[in-house]
Amino acid sequence: MLSKHVACVFGIAFFAIALAGCAVNQNVKAQGAGFDWSGTTEKRVAVIQPDIHLGELTAGGLVEPRADWTKAAQADVAKQLEAYFAKRKTSVVLVNDLSDQREVQLAKLHGPIGRAIIRHAIMGIKLPNKTQAMDWTLGPDAALLREHYKTDYALFIYVNDTYTSAGRAFLMVSAAVLGVSVQGGQQIGFASLVDLRTGNITWFNVRHDGSSGLRDSNGCKHFVEGILADLPK
Repeated sequence: MLSKHVACVFGIAFFAIALAGCAVNQNVKAQGAGFDWSGTTEKRVAVIQPDIHLGELTAGGLVEPRADWTKAAQADVAKQLEAYFAKRKTSVVLVNDLSDQREVQLAKLHGPIGRAIIRHAIMGIKLPNKTQAMDWTLGPDAALLREHYKTDYALFIYVNDTYTSAGRAFLMVSAAVLGVSVQGGQQIGFASLVDLRTGNITWFNVRHDGSSGLRDSNGCKHFVEGILADLPK
């Protein structure tokens, strides 16, 4: 159990460091990918169940996962995504509870690829074989989603939302008196729009918010509108 908590903490620390100094929303557009669906009359997107993690940040800096908060947030974010795309006249297929193991692996792959994009495309740690800002892909197996859900695009979302516990809040206040800054809960996530015909990521956005908010509908709506800011219409 401890290893899971440690993994959560390292995951949060990675994003906090990666996004230090960045704007709340950092958008990286596809360069050379030819992504433009402005002329598409019938946009249809498979919205893969968001990879959401909610937890409480303890006084010791560990994250206690909260399955109940996470489940409620997944349902609410999915509802907000559906409403968001409806306003843009885009049809969505909400994909919950993936059963095909190859599709499950694709969903899991999005996490590490998103972290790689942050590291190499946003932080600027260049790779010798990456000449474009958005030269990233989930691979040809993405075609499985296209065949299954009859869509040309899929949206993947990852978010880690932590809440400051009473013990952590006390520590923050105590540390502030001594002139020491202690991090509280925060919201960190990213989204990718994938072309299922090629598996290529055509659009990517990362969001870092100093406060959390996925425990209520307004917070979920704010997150969806923020993470999808600048998504081509």
